[in-house]
Amino acid sequence: MKENEIIESLRSFHDISKAINSTLDVDEVVKLILDKTSVLMSTDKVLILLLDRDKMVLSIYKSLGFDEDELKVKSFRDVRLFDHCIVQKGEVLGIEDVIQEKDYRELTKAMPVLLNMFFAPLEIKGNVLGLLGVLDNKEGVSEIKLEVFCALGSQAAVAIENASLYKRLRDAFLHTAESLAVAIDSRDPYTGGHTRRVEDYSGRLADHLNLSKQEKEELRLAAILHDIGKIGIDDAILRKGGALSEDEELMMKSHPEIGARILGSVEEMRNVIPGVRYHHERFDGRGYPEGLKGEEIPLYARIISIADAYDALTTDRPYKKAVDKDAALEEIAKDKSLRFDPFIVDTFYRIMKLETKDR
Repeated sequence: MKENEIIESLRSFHDISKAINSTLDVDEVVKLILDKTSVLMSTDKVLILLLDRDKMVLSIYKSLGFDEDELKVKSFRDVRLFDHCIVQKGEVLGIEDVIQEKDYRELTKAMPVLLNMFFAPLEIKGNVLGLLGVLDNKEGVSEIKLEVFCALGSQAAVAIENASLYKRLRDAFLHTAESLAVAIDSRDPYTGGHTRRVEDYSGRLADHLNLSKQEKEELRLAAILHDIGKIGIDDAILRKGGALSEDEELMMKSHPEIGARILGSVEEMRNVIPGVRYHHERFDGRGYPEGLKGEEIPLYARIISIADAYDALTTDRPYKKAVDKDAALEEIAKDKSLRFDPFIVDTFYRIMKLETKDR
């Protein structure tokens, strides 16, 4: 019987480790940890607390199965170090081993549920990130199960740390891309803030078109970088205060392909590039650079083209004055099925009209 329990526990631990290391999205990692821990430990309440080691403050980060009034206290100050494993001389780590006595007395009234929980340190090579806690199922937990739970705490810590590091790197990359886009915007005195507005409009469309989290991130990058190719356009053309000549127009129309070439050297940009290259295509096939038609045009490009055109209509340009938002929406609607995807136009129209109504 004990041998079967060991095999089953190891199999469960392997499955959980595989699951939580299958993604670098912090929210998905945390959700998997909560869900899988609940199954492993046969409990409906799981808690993750994170430690600010500089301030020695332990705060509730995420939970599963708790009612709102069960977690009234959100953080504990001056906590004790808890860098030992959960199984120690047959005992488990309780909240009373971590927080100060005065906080423990308050918990008996404010959050008695925590008194019935035990915890595993989220630990990486002696560096403690926090605690993983479960409600005691009152049926007793075997030493084998406790050892697996302890190991799960370490595995969960690695997964959270890796996902958090990836998020920090991704955020740093996005900020760098935004800074580059702002620098390009600043070369054209007529398009200040254009990139941020196109990013905003595209993001709102993404929310209403039910794009996945990854698709939203890729679209955001494509919107931020959609005009990066203008880095290869002469300032005399970008800053010209009047209509462009035929040759200048041809040069300006080359910026989507220049942008695609710039991004083409970065493997991680492969899903972003179509939004950059094709955001000036038209739904009727009369756009550029390739004259794609209808749904041949990649989705990100179809979204950005509407956001781009709307911003162009609502801001002053050297060749025209801005129109108000309602007039701009009507102009976009007129070009439905000509310049723009009709379904996305209808969606954008509803979003902007609703926003105007709410305001």
